[in-house]
Order: sequence, then C-alpha cells, then structure tokens
Amino acid sequence: MRSATSSTSLFTVSVNLHGTSVERRSVSSDRLVGRFGYGKYLGDGTERLLKLLEAHQISATFFVPIREAELHPFLIEELIQRGHEIAANGYELEDHSKLGEKEKDVIKRTHEALSSRLGKSVAGWRAPYGMVSEHTRDYLAEIGFSYDSSFQDDDHPYIVATGKKHLVEIPQNQMLMDQTLFGMRQTDGRVFTNWVEEFDGLQSEGCYGCMTLHPRSDYGIGRASRIMMLDRFFKHLKRIPGAVMFRTCAEVAQDLAFK
Repeated sequence: MRSATSSTSLFTVSVNLHGTSVERRSVSSDRLVGRFGYGKYLGDGTERLLKLLEAHQISATFFVPIREAELHPFLIEELIQRGHEIAANGYELEDHSKLGEKEKDVIKRTHEALSSRLGKSVAGWRAPYGMVSEHTRDYLAEIGFSYDSSFQDDDHPYIVATGKKHLVEIPQNQMLMDQTLFGMRQTDGRVFTNWVEEFDGLQSEGCYGCMTLHPRSDYGIGRASRIMMLDRFFKHLKRIPGAVMFRTCAEVAQDLAFK
C-alpha cells in the first residue's frame, strides 16, 4: 500500500496495553511484587502517553488482552472517550502457535468479549508476542476480524486471501518498537536516533510505518524521560507540514480494502 500521495507518508501509532497480564502468565496475583511488579506501571504510563497523543492530535490503536480489559474497565472507557481505536491482543496473552484445536475457540471468545465491551464488532487483532499458527489468519477472517497486525514482513499493508474471505495484514516495524530497543537497555538518545533513521528511510521510499509502544516501565515507553523522547520523535515526524498522515490500523485497513 503506497502513501496517500507521493509526498505524504502514512504512519500508525499502535500500543500493546500490557499491564500485570504479562506477569500473571507465570506467577499468581499475590506474587505481583518486586521484579514481578512492572505491570503495575500501566496507569501512569498510559496516562502520560494519552496526554502526549492528545497534545499531538494523534489517534492510536490500542491492542488489549481481554484479561487487561477485565482488570481495567475504566481505562478502556477512557481510551474510547479520547477517540482511540481498541483492538484485540488475545485473551490472556496465549501463545497461539501452541493452542492447537483450542485456537479457534480462544479467538472467538476474544472477539465476542471485546465486541461486547465496545458495543460493536471489533475490527483488529494482534497475536500476543507475534506467535501464530498456520490456521490463525483463517480463523480471524471466519470469526469476523477485518485485519491482523501480527507480522513484520513488509513495508506496506497487504491483503491476505483466507478461504472465501480476505484479511488485511498491517505489518509492524520491529525497529519502531520500544520493546526491541529498551529491552536491550538502549539509552533514550540511542532509541531516538534509531527511530529517526528508520522513519526517514521509510519516508524516502514512500513506505508505511507502524510504531508499537508499551506503557510499561521496563521495556516500554511509560517512563517520564521516555515520553519526553517520544515527544521529540513526533515533532520530527511533523517537522514538514502535511508530510505525514497519522492513521489508526482500522483506517489503514479500510482504505486498503476499498482500493
């Protein structure tokens, strides 16, 4: 999918809303302390990110595990009220490559649970940690999702044929993920430089950019200093008026589906 015009680049800010659902995969609730407590940063990190997005007038796509939506219903309501898209990120951050015969049912329950909470059919899905099976896309299309954003295999969104239906794939960019670089304990300055270089390269060829953030304090963007760095990055993207068009994943998928 090429940019809207020869001089405009499409860019999406996506957020994996991972709080204590990450820690709960391996420990019980009474052990969510100490080194298992990073997920408790979700509220502060998300609020900082929301304020920055509002300041830059950017609507983002928040990928939410159902378990996180159950734990933080008021946060989901706030995201909706602020005009952000809500998409699915599994039920409890399952590894879909290992679910086998249970996978279709898990995806169906995920779609139904989030659609019920939103009051409308949820459009998008992202595999927890990018782990999928050979049947995942077929199940997504059959159950009612219109797009997936799990892969990192292209610089443009594309359409996937799945039986009698089609599914839009909106690839992420690994070098535009906070977890990729902060997970290696990169400094804020080094991450900023990497993001600028990656975006400038994409823009030079009219490619699509999908950034993925996490409002956590360990590998995510949630710390105050990192939010300041993200502010600088957004200003870089907007340094030339009209050069970047910010779109949610649903908007990108809809645009491609109707071409």
